[in-house]
Amino acid sequence: MGIRFIFRIFTVMVVTLLCVAYSSDGAADTSVPEGKGDPAVLEVSIKDVVDNPREYNGKQVALEGRVKKVEYTKSSKGEPFTLFKLKDGDNNEVNVYYEDEHLPISKGDSVKIMGKFRKQKSYLFYKIENVIKARTVESI
Repeated sequence: MGIRFIFRIFTVMVVTLLCVAYSSDGAADTSVPEGKGDPAVLEVSIKDVVDNPREYNGKQVALEGRVKKVEYTKSSKGEPFTLFKLKDGDNNEVNVYYEDEHLPISKGDSVKIMGKFRKQKSYLFYKIENVIKARTVESI
């Protein structure tokens, strides 16, 4: 087996687990639609989130950065799904996932995202740190 094949299998497993964990989360989404200026959405930097994950855990955040790596895949239900890493100029990075669409983004694109931050998500045997489930992703 080649390393690409193993990476692809790993990626599919993580996406499937993200979908299962998110759909069984049971928590109500208390976020306010974009454009309402809700103070509950915190404008932060990637460095802020990486340096202080407990402070932002479970909160709605908005941040900007450059796309480092993009993976397009499908959920266990066959829904399109976009996974990517977002980094700042100092190479701090967060993991981002966006459901229901393959976003038209590429490595190196500058984007602003808004979504719920989790300092850690566990999926069976895997623990992923600094994860954001994006509600909006826009080019800047």
